[in-house]
Amino acid sequence: MKGRIGLRITSSILFIFSFILFLSGCILQRRSMHTLERYYDAIPLPETHPLALEKKRRKNQSNLPTPTGGSKRYSHSSDQQVLSPPRHQSQDLRWEQQQRQQQLEVELQREREKYRSVGYVQLVNDLTSVCSAVLTFNDLDRVNSKASRILIYPESWDMQLDISESQQREAQKVLATQEKTLNSKRKPAKTAKKQKAKKGKKDTTKSHDEEATNPLDPPPLLRQPSEDISSQYHTARRLLHLARIKHSVTLLPMPDEMVTPLVMLNMTDYKRLLYLRHPSIIMKNMDELLLHSPRAVVSAPRDQNGGLSSNFLMVTPEHGELEYLMKQKGVTMDLEGVGKVLEKIYTATAMILPRWPYEVYTSEFFDPPLETKESRNRASTWSPSKTLSEAYYILFDGGRKTQTEEWEKVPQPWKLKSLEEDVAPKCQLVPGQEDGEEGEERWDCSARNVWRTLYDGYRQRRMEVCGLDLEA
Repeated sequence: MKGRIGLRITSSILFIFSFILFLSGCILQRRSMHTLERYYDAIPLPETHPLALEKKRRKNQSNLPTPTGGSKRYSHSSDQQVLSPPRHQSQDLRWEQQQRQQQLEVELQREREKYRSVGYVQLVNDLTSVCSAVLTFNDLDRVNSKASRILIYPESWDMQLDISESQQREAQKVLATQEKTLNSKRKPAKTAKKQKAKKGKKDTTKSHDEEATNPLDPPPLLRQPSEDISSQYHTARRLLHLARIKHSVTLLPMPDEMVTPLVMLNMTDYKRLLYLRHPSIIMKNMDELLLHSPRAVVSAPRDQNGGLSSNFLMVTPEHGELEYLMKQKGVTMDLEGVGKVLEKIYTATAMILPRWPYEVYTSEFFDPPLETKESRNRASTWSPSKTLSEAYYILFDGGRKTQTEEWEKVPQPWKLKSLEEDVAPKCQLVPGQEDGEEGEERWDCSARNVWRTLYDGYRQRRMEVCGLDLEA
């Protein structure tokens, strides 16, 4: 009998503690559900989200009229709070969201300022070369560069392109809207045919409106240009305006004698600038080079003759540097003499960049392969296809070296009637390789194929971006 009494007492104690644990678990779960409901009620959700639909259903149910003509609020039970959070908790959540938004805006502003402090520079001293500069900025868009863009041209051209920042932003908005509309119209042929009959009149009206408000049209001339200005004046003016609106380029007119890469030394509003000679193709983004390369007043690769290259020139602007340079004897500011100035003043202090892959010339694809002769300035692993895949910048230098080491001109891409002309690199007969040993000779046309790819691509892009035909 005593054993049974002890067993009953033990069982009762276990039951009581189990029941208490069960109740505590229910209470904790209930509180957790209430906390989650208050949190999700405080944050904005898409209309199609399941929780948003549930909230909408509960709200509609709470607004249903009661038998007494009033309205009752929805609750799970008589002692459960309504799903709307307390006022102080809702204010805390809104404050946290505002803080996160402000922090994000500050970070984005820092990012914009960082990229705004570095930039790419193009120089034009001839009306016919403006298109080549615009193509360079188009390449920067293609490789997703975020850095600033500056185009320097002679102020004697009197381009009359002054517009306010608000007008520029408005033109950019109109251009973005038109491009978006144009992309949306590029639909499959079947869909286009079905919608053509329904929207015939509307589309016609829209196209007339787009033609009437073309944001790429430059502002009207306030005064007529002088008679000695070339017939290319209006084309160059249109392309300069295109660069500003479509590619966010800063147009910087300079005195004619200051249109030289050396003027970058005095542009102290920027931390670092990179001048790229045109015509050229930018193959890869070089923003990281501008942002993180070691500090040096002048940075450049070696040219083919061993001196500092003036085609790919990175500069860190310094106060008084340009004035110091102009006081030196024998220093000229003309564009052709930049290489000599660099060699004379900055040979000992310049930072030397590797020429490959930063600077590649199209004339190098005319050199015979390494298997047939020892090249003057090449790495042992140089090959046309590898160079094309690794290059950052390729310059159309408009020439080639003959077997007698003489320089022979080669037409630029837009002055070539056809790629079938006898100016492309020749296929070379090179020894084959079989199991590490020399085999039968074979024809290597890789340099010819790469050269044709570069020339053909540039010709097409010149017509698409600038709207200019070939001049052959």
